[in-house]
Amino acid sequence: MRQRGIRHSLCFMGGVLLMLFIIAGCGTSEPTWSTFVGSAVEKSFPVPKEAKRTETAMNNSKMDYVHYSLSGLKESNSVPEAYEKAIKEWGWTEEKEESAGTTRVYHKDRLVVQLTIHDNAFTVLVPKMEGKAVIQGLESP
Repeated sequence: MRQRGIRHSLCFMGGVLLMLFIIAGCGTSEPTWSTFVGSAVEKSFPVPKEAKRTETAMNNSKMDYVHYSLSGLKESNSVPEAYEKAIKEWGWTEEKEESAGTTRVYHKDRLVVQLTIHDNAFTVLVPKMEGKAVIQGLESP
């Protein structure tokens, strides 16, 4: 009878450990970079479908932006190659002379989008055009 209780306890603990491994595995999955949707601030600019919108500022006088969380991104690695490819496929061209640090500037027709990579997150910013001036970087006033 006592052995039966020990077996049940061991099975229960094994089940709990298995569930912990499953939960931990699901929480740290890497992005697939296979499916993209339009950004909340510029529908023609792609964002990974797996990204979760965490903050949005719309109708600001100088810019509109949306902040997304996406595990696996590293600020030190900049824009992942698969994401860069999707951006180009959607018709955007990087303006290397306007890009700096972790912020990349893209143009398409008369549109401008700034993409900034953070650890496990990124920001898509659409500066408002004032004459011909474009806001440079997130740090600029």
